[in-house]
Amino acid sequence: MNTTNTTGEEPDYLQDIKTKLRQYINQRILLVRLQATEKFSKLASTIVNAVIMVVVALFVLIFGSITLGYWLSSLTGSFTIGFGIVALLYLVIFLFVILFLRKILQNFFINTFIKLFHKKD
Repeated sequence: MNTTNTTGEEPDYLQDIKTKLRQYINQRILLVRLQATEKFSKLASTIVNAVIMVVVALFVLIFGSITLGYWLSSLTGSFTIGFGIVALLYLVIFLFVILFLRKILQNFFINTFIKLFHKKD
């Protein structure tokens, strides 16, 4: 049986395969776009939530520090000593984080980001 058409056109089944292949490729592209949009949306919402929590935590930290500074000032009788103790406390915490917890915190954030990005729902 001769599958070649005398007019030079491809047989219908090859045309159908081409059409189905184009549809499949278009559907795969759409699927990848939708998956990327979903992951980006989840990442963006997580970042927005984290920023809001950090801002609230900073306000609590600032006002707590001011309160602690005034309280220590009333105990020591000097604003300089009271707020200096608070500054020294933050310096000790900063050095502790830099010296001991930096790698642990870095790995925690990297792992959290990877889990968030590759999470299957």
